[in-house]
Amino acid sequence: MSSGKAPPPYGGKFTIALFGMGNQKAIEDNLLNGVIDNCIMSNNIVMQENKSFRVINTHHFFDEECLQPDQQVIDIMALSHPGPHLFILAIDPDDTQNKVLAQIDKLTDTFGEKIMSQLAVMLPNAKTFNSLDYLEKSDIKLVMLSEDLASDCRKCCNGFPNFTYAYTSYSNGVVLRRKEALERRRNAEHLNHWTSGNNAMSQSCCAPPAPDSQTPGRHIGHAGHDVPEIPNIVLLGLSGTGKSASANTILAAGTTPLNSRQIFKSEPSSMPVTTQCQFREIGLFGTQVRVVDTPDFLNDQLQNCEAHIEQCKRYCKPGCCLVLLVIQISRFTDKEVGILEKLEEKLCWKIRENTIVLLTHREDLQGDLFQFIRGRPPLCKIVEMCEHRFHAFNNSKKDTKQVINLVKKFHNWQHFFPQLAKQPREPACEIS
Repeated sequence: MSSGKAPPPYGGKFTIALFGMGNQKAIEDNLLNGVIDNCIMSNNIVMQENKSFRVINTHHFFDEECLQPDQQVIDIMALSHPGPHLFILAIDPDDTQNKVLAQIDKLTDTFGEKIMSQLAVMLPNAKTFNSLDYLEKSDIKLVMLSEDLASDCRKCCNGFPNFTYAYTSYSNGVVLRRKEALERRRNAEHLNHWTSGNNAMSQSCCAPPAPDSQTPGRHIGHAGHDVPEIPNIVLLGLSGTGKSASANTILAAGTTPLNSRQIFKSEPSSMPVTTQCQFREIGLFGTQVRVVDTPDFLNDQLQNCEAHIEQCKRYCKPGCCLVLLVIQISRFTDKEVGILEKLEEKLCWKIRENTIVLLTHREDLQGDLFQFIRGRPPLCKIVEMCEHRFHAFNNSKKDTKQVINLVKKFHNWQHFFPQLAKQPREPACEIS
């Protein structure tokens, strides 16, 4: 947020509902132009808005394993109420004709046939345009991702009223109540942000009260019963990959003074050094965050593993969690094949949507990092599952720049770190 004034009410701007798994970040950046006045996250739905556009990013709307599809629709309609001006289906270059048609069918099944008059299919490039000739022959509007996207959307939205949803499975009242609840949450977060300062802990309207600042273990300790809703940076991975060292690299970039007792124990060892969840709260780039170091949940020698996983779930949960899946560059093992799915099964949610693959010991690699990943199919698959988000740390250096570049690769990082939002954004894929 750029000022201390109350956030603008919903309305008075064009609303775009964004679906599909194409280049959503590029679409958001183009429409919002790096300026975000307000942001709300709910059930994997993210609303970001400025004075011109409100963008509702649905992320995994087409995920067949979604546990609450009706709640997703309610949240989409609540965040866009009275309805979007335009629906955009972002096509991935690898999407097949059958997949695109199935996605369009789901949109019409969910929102009704009249969505077709306000639906645009976003093509990533001319090659995709030529391969989807079946769409060209239909009445569906085709849009090419370009620098003129914001202008094109304004022209398109000018001719459309707000989409009117046909309430059949639930009433308009359900959506209105959800809208009011989300607005209360937004206003509460806004009030906390400006009354407590940028470095104060912001709590959601349903978050437990923060413990007293003198409580033992407040700044460093182990998982407690209730934890305040501040951003959590949670490091996951096998033993010996450099989780604790990477956590210490992040701590070193903070503004909170550290001493030797406030960093995580890190040393080369064939045995797990970290045996339980530990955290450290610091000021990082103007935001109070919690850095969480975890044990190796896939290690058979870890005692009371289920109890440690339950501790981790207090920090590693959707909405306020940034996950780093730590893998050592020079030591990718068979145990790391399928590690993402295994961790998701243990933590009971798809952490991939909030995850960056953090490769450690960058100094050991001579050559191009991108080519290194592409040459190792099991590692490349993990990176692809995390939507190609990866980063590399030189753990021998406590370099603030590498932490800044890491932070800027998290989806919705502007919301968590508003003071960094004015700086140029690094690409999601690190080339070297």
